[in-house]
Amino acid sequence: MADENEGGIIKKCKKKRCEEGGGSAWEVAYGDFMTSMMAFFLVMWLIAATNVKQRKVLSTYFTNPGATSLTEGSTMLPSKGVFNIGSKSLTLTTKIPEMPLPTVKNEKSIHGRGLIPKMVKNSGGGVGKQKSLMNLYALMVKLKRSIFQHKELLKYKKQIKMEITEEGLRIIIFDKNNRPMFAPGSAQLEPYAKEILDVIAGKLKNISNKIVIEGHTDSVNYQNGNFSNWDLSTMRANSARRELQANGVPSARFSSVIGYADTRPMPGTSPADSINRRIVIVVKRL
Repeated sequence: MADENEGGIIKKCKKKRCEEGGGSAWEVAYGDFMTSMMAFFLVMWLIAATNVKQRKVLSTYFTNPGATSLTEGSTMLPSKGVFNIGSKSLTLTTKIPEMPLPTVKNEKSIHGRGLIPKMVKNSGGGVGKQKSLMNLYALMVKLKRSIFQHKELLKYKKQIKMEITEEGLRIIIFDKNNRPMFAPGSAQLEPYAKEILDVIAGKLKNISNKIVIEGHTDSVNYQNGNFSNWDLSTMRANSARRELQANGVPSARFSSVIGYADTRPMPGTSPADSINRRIVIVVKRL
């Protein structure tokens, strides 16, 4: 009689094919990997397709896109979703911020705690230097208030910039393509430029700081016989000086009137940009 256990039945259990909700984790990891590889090859392509200057422009643009724009020559690149990397004239244009209306309620509060600019706090050089810079800061606030009180000048606020540096208070008035300070190729001030200088003179005539006037042009070559950009920038600076003096600023207050032609373009701009046609009034530190 055959053994009952011989040829016993063997049962096989099937494993679950996958856990609930599983099976797709590798797809996420693979997708991340492919995205990283695409970004890597895009960076490699940009490095290979650009020169050092263009890479610096792109780096600055992506680091601070709100303050810069990519331009070709002096005009904006067409918005087509791609950069014109092949352009040899790819440049960086810095947007000049608008002159904000000061929030200081009255002149006395300027010296209050918390309103002193960091530049003044960190200037060093003792109390005397800090006081000098603080006085310039107070002057800057007064100038901005005076300009904003003239409603007819509000439309020109984007053409005025003020800043305090180690040198002193710099007041920059620059051209826009459709609104130049001077008649083309001349030192004749336009009416709105006179109005701005008249307001500035009202605040400068009662202080004892020395004043420097700088004239600057763009790189467009102006040549009329022996008359060049050097002559034009110097004559325009002198026109600004005459306008300030006619409105009460004493002649002895001007320490120099200088024409720089196109040798000192605004940082980050194309030399041909209209912003480089400008007058700079420097109120020196005492």
